[in-house]
Amino acid sequence: MPLLRFLVLPFLLLAASAGAQPAPACPPPPLDLQQLPAEELRAAARDRGVLWRLDKDGRTSWLYGTVHVSRVDWAVPGAFIQHALEASDVVALELDPADPELGRLFAAGGDAERQQRVLEGLQPRIATLAQRACLRPEGVAALRPLFQLMMLGMTEARREGLHAEIGVDAVLYGMARSLGKEFVALESPAAQLAAVVPDTEDDERVLVERGVQDLESGASRDQLAELLRAWAAGDAARLASYPQWCGCLDTPAEQRHYRRLNDLRNPAMADKVAALHTAGQRVFVAVGALHMTGPHAMQELLRERGFAVERITFTSGGTP
Repeated sequence: MPLLRFLVLPFLLLAASAGAQPAPACPPPPLDLQQLPAEELRAAARDRGVLWRLDKDGRTSWLYGTVHVSRVDWAVPGAFIQHALEASDVVALELDPADPELGRLFAAGGDAERQQRVLEGLQPRIATLAQRACLRPEGVAALRPLFQLMMLGMTEARREGLHAEIGVDAVLYGMARSLGKEFVALESPAAQLAAVVPDTEDDERVLVERGVQDLESGASRDQLAELLRAWAAGDAARLASYPQWCGCLDTPAEQRHYRRLNDLRNPAMADKVAALHTAGQRVFVAVGALHMTGPHAMQELLRERGFAVERITFTSGGTP
């Protein structure tokens, strides 16, 4: 599950299929966005995360590393992010939340026989985790194996005040729409689905078994909390060292999957960003912060594509 924590968006569309059963010991329900104290949140807005300025051909674009779950008091970005968003012509996120293919592809079942082999002996443990999260076990079981773990992890994260519905990407999407900005998806749902599902069932089995263990022990919750602390502090060095401290890359299968989810997706996204900028548009790019780490970090790929890249340090009350 830790390897999937930056692929939350599709699971917002699957949440209803798991069938929450409210009870006193259950995780809090999803947020009612209409009930959030908007004025208080705007007054308390501050910038978090990591932001780069991208200059080329006399135009400025922006690259922002996000997280896909967030706390209520983090929901509204501060002056730097708002300025960069407003100064851009187009906003680019990993996926388009309005794409009808998103829910269809991620809700569709995969190879039933393979899934049965991958889950052999693990179904009772996953059912127990579903009950602990107050989700119908049969609703969780209808999802692909790795998606089952993602659903469980995101539901349990609400106990810690972490909500996908106010993830940074979701908030930016809403802001872009309210500002009338053009929107571009850097990936298709099919491409992201292909990145999530391992090539071999042996690798998938390792990932699922490790994910179940992490959910049972609470390790996935602790890893997510540490990742979010590093992001909120803008600690790029801590984010870059994620493979060393996450405890989620201990096996060859996990290492292959991380590379597939993170490093191998970056060149195509960087190409698309470069093409948008070259076409004359100022682009505000927001993708998961872990895409700014590793040998194919987005900011370095864009530097290779001719951009002058500058990390922006947030200061109170300032603008880029």
